[in-house]
Amino acid sequence: MSKDQRSENQPAQQPQAPAPKARRDIATDAAAHALRLLEKVRAATEAQVQKRAAAKPAEPAAPHAIVVGGGVAGLVAARDLHQTGYRVTVLEASDSFGGCVRRTEVDGLQVDAGAESFAVRGGTVAGYLDELDLGAKIVQTSGQRAWLVHGDEQKLLADPLPATALMGIPGNVRTDEVRNIIGRTATVRAAADLITPMSRKWATEKLTVAEVVRSRMGQAVLDELVAPVVSGVYSTDPAQLDIDAAAPGLREAMQQTGSLARAVAQLQQDAPAGSRVAGLEGGMYTLIEALVDRLQEAGALLVRNSPVASIDHDAESAQPFTVHTLGQELKADRVVIATEAQPAIGLLNQLLDDEHQISSDSQPNAIALAILVVDKPELDDAPRGSGVLVSRNAPVHAKALTHSSAKWSWLGEQGGPGTHVVRLSYGRIGEADELVASGDDAALIEQAVKDASKILGVQLQPEDVLDSAVSRFSDMVPLQGTAAAQRRTQVRQAAGSIPSLDVVGAWMAGTGLARVIAQARRAVAISAS
Repeated sequence: MSKDQRSENQPAQQPQAPAPKARRDIATDAAAHALRLLEKVRAATEAQVQKRAAAKPAEPAAPHAIVVGGGVAGLVAARDLHQTGYRVTVLEASDSFGGCVRRTEVDGLQVDAGAESFAVRGGTVAGYLDELDLGAKIVQTSGQRAWLVHGDEQKLLADPLPATALMGIPGNVRTDEVRNIIGRTATVRAAADLITPMSRKWATEKLTVAEVVRSRMGQAVLDELVAPVVSGVYSTDPAQLDIDAAAPGLREAMQQTGSLARAVAQLQQDAPAGSRVAGLEGGMYTLIEALVDRLQEAGALLVRNSPVASIDHDAESAQPFTVHTLGQELKADRVVIATEAQPAIGLLNQLLDDEHQISSDSQPNAIALAILVVDKPELDDAPRGSGVLVSRNAPVHAKALTHSSAKWSWLGEQGGPGTHVVRLSYGRIGEADELVASGDDAALIEQAVKDASKILGVQLQPEDVLDSAVSRFSDMVPLQGTAAAQRRTQVRQAAGSIPSLDVVGAWMAGTGLARVIAQARRAVAISAS
């Protein structure tokens, strides 16, 4: 039976679906639901106090831990706390868990709207996924190369990035790939790295990525190769990125090999394109779903739409912390602050005296992703590989583009031939981007279509776009400069002065799921007894 015949056989009068609730009604329902859950926490806490008073010393009640923030760090901390004997409550200010790991539906496809991959090196994330029984869902990229768009209005160029590179730093400077991007003269300058002695002072002094690359390989390698990669991955300038934070082990390899290029080659050996990162079938949000499911199955209480206004601490109390949210006061034996930097510092400062207040000032760091699903068979051959980084001088507003359906086979198969998912990234730390700050999604999508055409070398028209979405991030990218490092030290010292208080998250741990997961687990690695 055809679709038209099915339509003709249906009754003429169909029951009307109930009208969707107004936004105000939905928000009210969410707040009421959160209040009901919080009342359960408060009642349970009071009962726990009474139980403690009457219980024998040999049968202590389970201590209560409150995690403020339901992103990756908060959920990881919550799970570990439960496994060490805590009764756990997670309070999330927004209407969804996951933080920088998000998912959105675009033209019927479930697409990552935040982090889409994880670093394989070290095995931290893969090991954690195994703990969650997600190891079988780990998938490799398609192996497509990454490209670089550079040039100017007169001549826009696109070239594959060096196959053996780290943050754009080539492991072999004498290749056509490097020469095509930086030119012959700059390539000769870069090759001086291979014969220039390595200064001994480089073994210990603080160094930025920019300092290392400029000194060893020259300004052209920094500007044309490294800066686009660092901007696309870290949303910042190489001059603000500590070499040890960005590339653990590189400094030691430089001392061993006597060359930056040889050090990169040593770290990247036997690592073909795309093999240094992996993802999950169905997207990285599968991790969030698994964490939420495990916590709920274990009896943890996860509350959405529950922003925390303040935290009090009384060291003499049986339960020293009082967390204030939606007019409720929740008692806790332990608190983990797992929010973005600004709210986290605001909550922490409430617990500190005037002399030890921590500055919450930060540079502009709003980031936006424009996600397009397009009907364009010309992209079936992935003309720009798995993704493209953009030189700052190129006449393109976006800093990077990921051809997601070319990078992840599972997504390409779901979309089918001719249908492609591309994600364009906008915004850099320390720079106010008017388009990102405006909050105008329609304008951002319009710009994304223009930028995608230039980056991919295939003209896209508005009618080629089947669907689109915008995902915005504010205060979520960790700063890597000296000031940020000093602030993190202050936060660690302040939290360490208050027993049973921890602060976790990407702004404390550094960029990447491996760092976030490892830091959250270290912070709460203590017995509940």
